[in-house]
Amino acid sequence: MADAIKVFGPYAAVFAALVTGLVLGLQARIGRRAQLQERKQELFASAYEASIQYAEMAYAVRRRRADAAAEERVRLSEQLREIQSRLTWHEAWVRFEAPEVGAAYDELVARTRTVAGQSMKDAWLSPPGADDTAMVIPTSVIDLRALADVRERYMAAVEAHLRPRGRARRLFPRPRPRRAMPPPPVPAPPAGGTTPGGPVGGSP
Repeated sequence: MADAIKVFGPYAAVFAALVTGLVLGLQARIGRRAQLQERKQELFASAYEASIQYAEMAYAVRRRRADAAAEERVRLSEQLREIQSRLTWHEAWVRFEAPEVGAAYDELVARTRTVAGQSMKDAWLSPPGADDTAMVIPTSVIDLRALADVRERYMAAVEAHLRPRGRARRLFPRPRPRRAMPPPPVPAPPAGGTTPGGPVGGSP
């Protein structure tokens, strides 16, 4: 035993340093993986939120103020312009980050623009609500149930992309080049006293 200590004793510090370096390297990889997952989760959630905001604009148009038609056109036009910009930004970035999720998101956005866009057109062509009862909008007036299946497919694609695939994949993910996610577009302030030529819902 004493002889073994004499032989291997000088290498103990080297061995300890190697073990420490291995542990720190694994921890760093796990930390980078967690940061990447968190960034993707934020991106996918923000993309879904933008699609929800677009669909909700159909209700906003129906509930516009009747006593300030010009101001409401400007306000709702600016809101929709900002949402359209966010949708376009997210379509490009989600597709770049995860092509399979991007395909599901493209389908979600296309369906949302078709279904909610038609509801917005109908809302602009209808008179604004005049009392509290008009704030309750039944599905016979605005029906977004056709969006349920594409929303489910998008969420399923996100879940499949973020789900870990085995221990080795979690500990040793394939290196990817680092890239910074650009910030979402910031809408420019509307020009003072300018009103759109027509209802924005006409070209969703």
